[in-house]
Amino acid sequence: MEHYEMRLLADYTQPAPPAVQAANTWSRPTPAAVGGELEADERSEIVFAEIQPPVSAGLNDEDLRKVVIILDGHEIGEYVSLSGIRTSLMAPVKERIWGAKLYSFGTPRSTNPLLNTTLKYKQNVTVACLAGPNAAGITGAGQQYRVRLWGYVYKASELPAAFNGGVMQFPAYLNDTARRRRVDIRKNPIPINGDTWQTLPGGVNQGIPKINPFARYAYNALATDGLQGDYQFRFTQAGVIDENENLYFAFDDKDALLVEGLGVSPSFDTLMPPAGLFPNLARTGLRIDGDYHPKGPTTRLSMFPTDVLMNQLNYGWLPVVWNTAAPIAPLDIYIAIPKLNRPYLIWNEIGYVTIRDNGVAAVPADPLGVTVALTGIRVEMRS
Repeated sequence: MEHYEMRLLADYTQPAPPAVQAANTWSRPTPAAVGGELEADERSEIVFAEIQPPVSAGLNDEDLRKVVIILDGHEIGEYVSLSGIRTSLMAPVKERIWGAKLYSFGTPRSTNPLLNTTLKYKQNVTVACLAGPNAAGITGAGQQYRVRLWGYVYKASELPAAFNGGVMQFPAYLNDTARRRRVDIRKNPIPINGDTWQTLPGGVNQGIPKINPFARYAYNALATDGLQGDYQFRFTQAGVIDENENLYFAFDDKDALLVEGLGVSPSFDTLMPPAGLFPNLARTGLRIDGDYHPKGPTTRLSMFPTDVLMNQLNYGWLPVVWNTAAPIAPLDIYIAIPKLNRPYLIWNEIGYVTIRDNGVAAVPADPLGVTVALTGIRVEMRS
């Protein structure tokens, strides 16, 4: 049936030059403008996004700081906030991802609530796009940015058959095998139909507990200490400039985050950056309940090595050029946010992403620092 086919759900292109998007301003196209409206008897789930980043005529990155999805009028930036800058792009065009390791919001047509965290809406969808603080804003002079959302559309009457019996099954369990921890998620099974669609995982009208995909980024708003100390992407201490960039979680037993992916990208923005611009980064990882992950033989040797020569968590743009007589335009190839070998659970404890410099010099602040990206499943058990 046609409603079981992956299809384009929304498509927004920055208006053609000279329609510059000024610094620190949002572009908020209507659902009608992006083709994001459904018929009254239709329901939809978003599986993945694609962003074509803006690049200037001089082949430099332009500052598409943030892309947020809007479901039935609700912005969901607290769960999904995507960097649209070429260097740190979180949702590249599918065909340009190295190894085809696409990040998706969940598994469509699954009745497992921890797999089927796709973003769900019943009326319309659109996006909101923020230009960063770069004084030039986003010119689109070399390449306009474009955002596309892909997924499935169903007739409401088809939902029980499309979802193999039509019931979202509970209980479900968040498992952290590395730390031997588990959170039970208990609620009554939910029949999958047109009326309950927005109450399913990834929907905007969920009951408690709420289950949503999590994909957010952060820039280091301050320089590191130059002494290999931990840097915290913590909003309340000015470690980031935006609350949705906060990657410091002080959770009680009513909040949980299962961390499934972690990436770190150097924030250079020129075709051929000068030697040493990779910003003195040494290690990146997680600190949960006082312990570093992944662990090492000493505290100093814990976490992932992410220096210029061996960055195990690299993601975003690969600045590959043909080395002819003079460098030519780079190949538009990207690396997806790496998945961790085992997920880590932050629940009833403090957990955060941290970076550490090499002890020789500091990691400079944004825009010459780093971007980290975190993906997983967010669970909220409070009203």
